Amino acid sequence: MGHLSAISLIAISLAITCTGCTSYTSTPTINEPAETKTKETISSFTYEIDSPWKGSRFGSDAYKATQKIIPNAQDNTSKLTAPPLSTLEIKLSESSSGGACTQEYLTGLSLGLIPSWCTRPELFTFHFRLSNDHGLCRQKTYSISSTTFSHLTAIPFAIVDTDNKPLTLYQAALEDFLQKDRCET
Repeated sequence: MGHLSAISLIAISLAITCTGCTSYTSTPTINEPAETKTKETISSFTYEIDSPWKGSRFGSDAYKATQKIIPNAQDNTSKLTAPPLSTLEIKLSESSSGGACTQEYLTGLSLGLIPSWCTRPELFTFHFRLSNDHGLCRQKTYSISSTTFSHLTAIPFAIVDTDNKPLTLYQAALEDFLQKDRCET
């Protein structure tokens, strides 16, 4: 009976350590796409992800999202020939969060009574570069940071929030970048 109680206590501690409310911030701010603005016409793109994990789930989901946002564009990532002059280059970087922050262990050990928060700067970066027949048209890099708040009261919110926020932010950043604009040449 005592063994079962110890295992339950450890399981609850781990659950509290791993749950919390996470908010994400973007630098620069991602603008909501205006319904009246037209999107840039993209004929081809290249896609690259730098991730500490082989076969990153975020990387494959972001690739699928890219294909949905620009369905008529041809992927020239693995082509040996030079890409066409009108090309969108996408470079994503996913950093390891490094596990739980020191403060989060304290929250887990106190069974959620001691709150903690942890900021992870530049957890994701999205770099977009658009070239046309005159050369570089424009480029922009979005940096995504996260802040996690862990406390006993945050458990219900962590269970309810099942959104893949980084993917949603990637889609919004790509849509923002693709708003038709004059080239900065």
